[in-house]
Amino acid sequence: MRRATTLAAVMGLTLGAVACGPAESPDVKLGAIVSLQGAGAPYGNSVQRGVELAVEEVNAAGGVNVFESTAKPLVLMVRDAQSNPATGVQMANELIDAGVVAVVGADVSDVTLAVAPVFQEREVMLMSPASSSPKITDAGDFIYRNFPSDDLEALNTADFVYNAQDVQEAAIIGQQSEFGLGQKNSFIQRFRLLGGRALGQESYPPNASAEEIATHVARLLDGDPGAIYIAGYTDDTAMVARAIRAAGSDAALFGTGAVLATDLVSAGGDAVEGLSYPQASFDPDSTEGVVRAFVSAYEAKYGTAPDVYAAHAYDAVKMIVLAIEQAGLDGIDMKSYINIMNPYPGVTGSTDFDDNGDVRKFHTMYGIQGGAAVRLE
Repeated sequence: MRRATTLAAVMGLTLGAVACGPAESPDVKLGAIVSLQGAGAPYGNSVQRGVELAVEEVNAAGGVNVFESTAKPLVLMVRDAQSNPATGVQMANELIDAGVVAVVGADVSDVTLAVAPVFQEREVMLMSPASSSPKITDAGDFIYRNFPSDDLEALNTADFVYNAQDVQEAAIIGQQSEFGLGQKNSFIQRFRLLGGRALGQESYPPNASAEEIATHVARLLDGDPGAIYIAGYTDDTAMVARAIRAAGSDAALFGTGAVLATDLVSAGGDAVEGLSYPQASFDPDSTEGVVRAFVSAYEAKYGTAPDVYAAHAYDAVKMIVLAIEQAGLDGIDMKSYINIMNPYPGVTGSTDFDDNGDVRKFHTMYGIQGGAAVRLE
């Protein structure tokens, strides 16, 4: 559990903390651990863009107004974990040795769980804008995520499947990774609690070929399920959907919040038509001023609309900067501030954290209709 904190703990900074250590640096170093290669690349690239935009905005406004000190430029140090836990650990130590005061990342849950002990031991804040494994909840009190846990996603998805879609029986297939297993197990638990029945379960390796996935799908379809929940990322969700349709099944399909709609349709074609999935809170069409400003700036810089991962990465940077401005550069003081801060009104909605560093947020259900994502509620 996260240690209890009070406002006094935040304000109880010593003059020594200001006069030495990171405060002596002419700038403030912020790290980012992302996956620019491997299975997490579609998410890592979005996270990097969101982080870069936020850092540019902070510096354009004069830099970080460090608590009880002066304004300093924010220097971003990005490292590619390549979707590999061991590489992530190497990058984590490299960034901390370089003097970063906090890190945004990682994207893939396996990498986040691997690097978490490094940040916990060295008392440096890590904030993930994308990882959803329930195990991150207990990863330590320097570990945060402003992206909702699989447990919360499963609650929303299972409620939608069982209540809104009137589905009482479903088969489940998922990737054999921290992310896939977390999603799969959380969904089954919630679905059964509602009264639903899991007809069958299959798990495929993270780098499974289309042929391997087809073998797992064939076993799953022996029970002739009317609905199938796919606990995977975008590419493997598309492969599973293609295998299901190629086998002649017209089962209703449900996916995870990791689905990127445009990429899913590109990879899955007609096979993903009708697939429903949850999305963490971010509405690029919102009329809220903060959202409109973010979307406009993102589109101007990158020539494309931001997705949910870019938005959460952007908010993660802004919350870390707020902690630095209100509490200083010491990891313990930053953590203490984050623990008691008022809900942050970011582009992904109101954000605050529970005692375990998990965000309190809900999802919206979307469906692929006519080759595009359509909001279902």
